[in-house]
Amino acid sequence: MMQPSHRTLAARTAAAILATCCPAFAQWLQKAPATSPSARSGAAMAFDPNSNGVLLFGGSAPFINAETWLYDGANWTQLTPPASPTARFGAQLVYDSARNVSVLFGGLATSISIPPPNSDTWEWNGTTWTSITTVGNPGPRYQYGASFDPIRSRVVLFGGSTSQLLIPPSNQTWEYQGTTWTLVPTLGTPGPRNRPAMCFHNGLGKTVLFGGSTGSALTDTTWTYDGSTWTQLTIAGPKPSPRSSASMAYDPVRNVCVLMGGQDTTGPLADTWTFDGANWTQQPVTTQGVRDHALAFLPASNQVVKFGGFATAPNTLSNQTWEFGSGIYGRGCTGSNGVPALRAVAAPQLGQSYTLNVTNLEPTFNLAFFAFGLTQLPGIDLGPLLNMPGCAAFNTADVLLSATGSGGSASFTWSPVSGPLGASLYCQALCFDPAANGFGFTVSNAVFATLNN
Repeated sequence: MMQPSHRTLAARTAAAILATCCPAFAQWLQKAPATSPSARSGAAMAFDPNSNGVLLFGGSAPFINAETWLYDGANWTQLTPPASPTARFGAQLVYDSARNVSVLFGGLATSISIPPPNSDTWEWNGTTWTSITTVGNPGPRYQYGASFDPIRSRVVLFGGSTSQLLIPPSNQTWEYQGTTWTLVPTLGTPGPRNRPAMCFHNGLGKTVLFGGSTGSALTDTTWTYDGSTWTQLTIAGPKPSPRSSASMAYDPVRNVCVLMGGQDTTGPLADTWTFDGANWTQQPVTTQGVRDHALAFLPASNQVVKFGGFATAPNTLSNQTWEFGSGIYGRGCTGSNGVPALRAVAAPQLGQSYTLNVTNLEPTFNLAFFAFGLTQLPGIDLGPLLNMPGCAAFNTADVLLSATGSGGSASFTWSPVSGPLGASLYCQALCFDPAANGFGFTVSNAVFATLNN
């Protein structure tokens, strides 16, 4: 391991570079998958462990479709299951961890105002969709809020539109446990609204709801639900502005609900907020302004994934894929002890410690250089450049720091993390391995990180 004095110098050097060179770097990283769903809004999306990726269904592109797609952190793949729900948009998809299925309910099948929304329930098991005959259901509904409560093993559904006609949105709370939809006679209620953002906060142990439209006005209130009572929270500090059509997903790495975008009277919004269970914090970054987009957390990369939606330009559908948070990208090259793997223990938070671990080093030397950079690279081939066939560089090496370890691994810790909030940093490990190639080094995958509070 590095000596403490070297650690201090390294941290100061990295912080100085961030402070002087790149205060405007964004926390959102746009991806460039080789394949992708077409531009669309109103698609349903959730992480599905059965499929080991983010599952997306339907949406309006601009015609309503019944496509099933899977995102693994690098590319989208269109799936062809033997059975499928009919085309729809404005539905929600949530993963039921108690039964290991993803649940889809309702949604609108047509842009014509006469037919009502769907009222059917479907489940995805990683291979196919199954139509579920339930006892009761919320009735025709779309543009509702939904999340899964793992403490009580229930899908929670709130509000939504029951028709495209000028009918006030619902104020009902429904729960689903695998066979039965139950209307819950709750204490308190956020009131009639559609297009709210919902997320289950694991640290809080409650469902969180923000915003939505009452049918005549946009709201900016924050509510929690514990299975029997809706409680409006008093937010002392800043909070998102009134909006509908935002999306929210839980980030277990930082223990926050991440809310992005939505729409107010001016059009689609581009701001990002996090909620820790008591307070909202606006992240000093923006991405493509969108509404009716899909949002889900991908554990493989520790990133919140955003896809599609109506973009800032009026009536422009997006097909962009973005990731938010500290994540992994690229791939290392094979050495004498396998492919070196670089991982961050957690996302970097100001004033805290940020540790990077690299494994599968050559076990005799256990030596690695952590190449910190301010710029992501597309994967520059190091074979012809440095006689490192099969190896690629995924970021610039603006600061190079050495570390030795044992047992084929080494670590570097930056403590305390300092620099401008929202600054981005990239890192890749250069691993000493004399027998691997002519240059005597291999590389790991790369890590993307942003400074958060």
